[in-house]
Amino acid sequence: MRDYFKDIPKLVTELEEQKSFENVIKLITKFSSEKLGNRSRALESGNLKSDEKNQFACGSFILIDDNKQILIGPQNYAPEQHYMILDTNVGHPGWVIKNKKRLILPNTDTHKSFVKILKTFRAGSAIYAPIITSDKFIGQIICASQARNVMEEIDLSTLCVLSNLASLYWVKLNGLFEINKIFENQSTK
Repeated sequence: MRDYFKDIPKLVTELEEQKSFENVIKLITKFSSEKLGNRSRALESGNLKSDEKNQFACGSFILIDDNKQILIGPQNYAPEQHYMILDTNVGHPGWVIKNKKRLILPNTDTHKSFVKILKTFRAGSAIYAPIITSDKFIGQIICASQARNVMEEIDLSTLCVLSNLASLYWVKLNGLFEINKIFENQSTK
């Protein structure tokens, strides 16, 4: 059994040193992309196609307004996707926004409505954890594996713990102000 919770105290110590919400998210997404997922399941027959790798990605989409969200803290996304703007009604990230609930897709092949967002690979397994403060939806953290059937309930539960940490730092570090500045700077480029 995988036990991620033994690694979280070290992460929390690192988070406490941060002065920026974006840096908090980067640490959380780095931790998630390196630790989450039952990596040995990728080697099981049918979970990886012949041209695929046992690779992972993680990022956080933070709402700008009712129609737009911005990607921050991406791990294993294409460089040009950093700070990408995504409509709030796209695919499963849109479902998470609408329902304000966590989501697991063990095998994205079985979800005809799955939308490929990553440029680096098509996700075979994905988890989505909303970031919510005081009933206000702030954004979400999404982790994915190219292999199918790799993301499991323990991974989603861990990501939800991490998204709750993100909501704490959203308030503590005035994330709204910081994200608005990032969006403003990106809009002028």
